[in-house]
Amino acid sequence: MNRLTIFLLLFLLTHCRLSEELIPDNPITPVSGQGLPGTWQWFERGYSQGTGYYIDEVSSNPQQTIRFSADGHVQTSGSGLINYQSFSQFRLDTTSNGVYIYFLPSTANYSERITLNGDTLRLYPSCYEGCHLGFLRIR
Repeated sequence: MNRLTIFLLLFLLTHCRLSEELIPDNPITPVSGQGLPGTWQWFERGYSQGTGYYIDEVSSNPQQTIRFSADGHVQTSGSGLINYQSFSQFRLDTTSNGVYIYFLPSTANYSERITLNGDTLRLYPSCYEGCHLGFLRIR
């Protein structure tokens, strides 16, 4: 190799960032907000198979979101959230066991426990061994 080629290779290796640093594999940009209204991107799912509790990362591509509006409407997008796509409204209820979200219309009065910690929302559907869906608030 000639000197120019070696110089260019050294320059590129020392002065250029790798594409993984510039564009992470799972780019979710959370934003700050208050309360439940807003758009939330699904980023994790937790489940148990009888022994232990596992948490898997959910890819941000394709984007899978749930949007709660201040007037009680809910919208979802993404194939992983298909169980929520039949619901168009919600209401919150506080009990001695925690806060629950009721999805409507529902013939079975369907509800899930819900926690909101800053910009992280977790829904806890009814699962035999326990499970949750984790969401980050996004724009």
